[in-house]
Amino acid sequence: MIVNGLEKWLGVGRADSEFRESSFIFISLTVLTSILTFFVYYNVFVIPSLLLAAIEAIGILFCLFSYYFLWQSRDPRVAAIILVSVMTSISLLFILGTGNDEFALAFCFLTPVIAIFILGYKLGSLFSLANFICVAYICITDMDNWSPVYFDSISFVHLTTIYFFLFSVSYFYDAGRRRTMVLLEESNRQLQVLSNTDGLTNISNRRFMEKLLLDAQVGQWVAIIDIDDFKQVNDEYGHEVGDKVLVSIANILQASVKGIGHVGRWGGEEFLTLFTDTTEDVIESHINQWQKSITDYDFGIGRSVTISCGIAPHLDRFNTSTFSHADEALYRAKTSGKNCFRFSVAHEFTENSI
Repeated sequence: MIVNGLEKWLGVGRADSEFRESSFIFISLTVLTSILTFFVYYNVFVIPSLLLAAIEAIGILFCLFSYYFLWQSRDPRVAAIILVSVMTSISLLFILGTGNDEFALAFCFLTPVIAIFILGYKLGSLFSLANFICVAYICITDMDNWSPVYFDSISFVHLTTIYFFLFSVSYFYDAGRRRTMVLLEESNRQLQVLSNTDGLTNISNRRFMEKLLLDAQVGQWVAIIDIDDFKQVNDEYGHEVGDKVLVSIANILQASVKGIGHVGRWGGEEFLTLFTDTTEDVIESHINQWQKSITDYDFGIGRSVTISCGIAPHLDRFNTSTFSHADEALYRAKTSGKNCFRFSVAHEFTENSI
């Protein structure tokens, strides 16, 4: 339920790479705003300190500003910078305002951890180092006045050691985590490409083409291309030569439809092309180009290779029979002597011969 609410509020799904970062910033903002709200109440009604209450109230305003960037502008980076800036500024002002009473310096240890996790190890490191320089300056120039709390140079060395220990752990952990995420995203991208690519021809596979068919729009066209007598090529010259023929034809089809459609291997010696919104004349022109290019191509087998095609238009957004109509047209092309194409008779299109 909480995750669903975050998805709706942030405008990104949990599977999105930005969801983890945005949700972490949102939670951090919520925690910081709640803490500041409590201390405003504490410094107004319990132990009055108008200066601290004003500082904390300003911090709340900046947190709300950060919420705005996270929600309205969908910019988690700016929201994160505001969040870390507010947290760092308030901790420094608290140290300045109270000295080392109740060991206020402990708040400075939050910066390297939060800054690096939210901003990343590069920008977070800059914030952490800037924060330490400010804390060191305050300690060196003002520690003699921190009475009755005891704080000397040895205490400062201890503080520095703990600070940079937290800094180092946070830095190397976040650097490794982000590198792992980059490698994981790249691996997922490669797996996605492989899952949609035919291993032999290196064009889209049937799985991907089925997705395109399901999302086809009215005005698109489906063409099924079948290599004529391909079994004879395999029987006479072997499957290795047959594979080379498939790869060559796939390259010809891919180059031809670039910019006006998408081609994939449907299976065996069949290919499928999904044309974008175009006309019958344009499709005829491309099929004629396929026929000529394939017929003239030297496959190194001492004979020409031809193709037959069946074409059908996608007339209805929810029509799932477009492929069947194209397949029926391909069957008629095959029974008409091959080396030709036919339009689907289901939609009363004119037959054409190459």
